[in-house]
Amino acid sequence: MQSWIVYRKEEQLNSTNQIICLNLANKEFLKLAVEDFNICQSIYIEEYKQFERWTVERRLDKVKLASRTTPYCYFSAAVAVPEPELSDARISWAKNALLTTVADDFYDWWGSEEEMINLIQLVEKWKIDANIDCCSESVEIIFSAIRDTISEIVEEAFKRQGHNVKSDVTDIWLDTIRTMCKEAEWSRTKYVPTMDEYRKNGYLSFALGPIVLPPFFLVGPKLPKNIFQVPQVNYMFELMNACGRLLNDIRGFKREAEQGKLNAVKLRVLQGGGDITEEETIKEIEKFIDDKTRELLRLVLQEKDSKIPRVCRELFWRMTKVVHLFYLKDDGYTSVGLVDTATALFREPIVLKELLVEADKN
Repeated sequence: MQSWIVYRKEEQLNSTNQIICLNLANKEFLKLAVEDFNICQSIYIEEYKQFERWTVERRLDKVKLASRTTPYCYFSAAVAVPEPELSDARISWAKNALLTTVADDFYDWWGSEEEMINLIQLVEKWKIDANIDCCSESVEIIFSAIRDTISEIVEEAFKRQGHNVKSDVTDIWLDTIRTMCKEAEWSRTKYVPTMDEYRKNGYLSFALGPIVLPPFFLVGPKLPKNIFQVPQVNYMFELMNACGRLLNDIRGFKREAEQGKLNAVKLRVLQGGGDITEEETIKEIEKFIDDKTRELLRLVLQEKDSKIPRVCRELFWRMTKVVHLFYLKDDGYTSVGLVDTATALFREPIVLKELLVEADKN
């Protein structure tokens, strides 16, 4: 049996919730679907409380913007990994979503050059004396949260996989913060990269790696060692990153231009030598995103010759859908409608009586 209840917002994502119920005639299916959703919602509510406590325990509430993005981070985790039995994967997703957001703001806005380099050195070194090796309290807070989260994932992954994945997860984080640091250096020195340089660096600095890849080890199947070296994994990872980075760029290019930041739209126009407008560039990038999204979906659905379990391939696709949702109209976390959507997940259970009344009307 498949329950078809779909939560939908109005086009602007900020109006009253509407419920579309397919197969309205079968009220027993409807009842079961509502019960299923509300059970899952109760799990999400408890996990979210746990997530909020974790942010305080790790002192992330002292870091700029962290508390404001907490609901979005857990919301993306619940959307991408909704299965109630996959709590560890969902929590990993949420924690790393918050940590990558903190790291992104750190490298974009308020970290000093010394602090940026120091954070990379700490992750590389791993075993550190905070009083000696950390150049500031902010760096110590961010590093400690990253290290402790990686350690939690490694411990849970070992129970499922039977081998140590510390280097896999740590390398993902290092790739992410190194590319963030590179972009900060470009901004500081006013360097204008080529489009190829920008894409190669930007696909990683968009920071989906620490969010999506560690749950591979937590969603069920045993995986071969060095799974992230498998060409199919790398290709699907690149497709997902391309969609995310470029969606961010076309939605946020005006804001970033005002802030003096480079992105794909501005670079394409600059390097076009006056032969292409912003509007034409956006249409060009939108087609590129559409092509990459279709290619990713094809690989997710393709069973023949696939080296990756379907449940792991699905993680790439689910993140791509999350990114499309976040950048549907606005610029990611600045979307007003997403506040209502995220809040509804934790506060608004589905009321069966209201649905039955709606079903009778139809």
